[in-house]
Amino acid sequence: MKTLFALLAIALLAAGCTSRTEYGECKGIADDHDPTLEYKVSAFNLAIGFIFSETIIVPVVVLADETTCPVGVREGFKK
Repeated sequence: MKTLFALLAIALLAAGCTSRTEYGECKGIADDHDPTLEYKVSAFNLAIGFIFSETIIVPVVVLADETTCPVGVREGFKK
């Protein structure tokens, strides 16, 4: 029963990670970033990965897919 609750909590929190902003999808550490957008590290996603570091799966998903999120257009590319 404990395992079921733990898996449910992990699934809900992993799904609760920020994965998209108004400027596009969040990127992982190895993904190509759009040079026209400014990216910042998502503290919420990293906190979720740290809190559930014992599960191994959640931190891997966060680092691979949702580490940095676009927060705006770079200064040189604004219209």
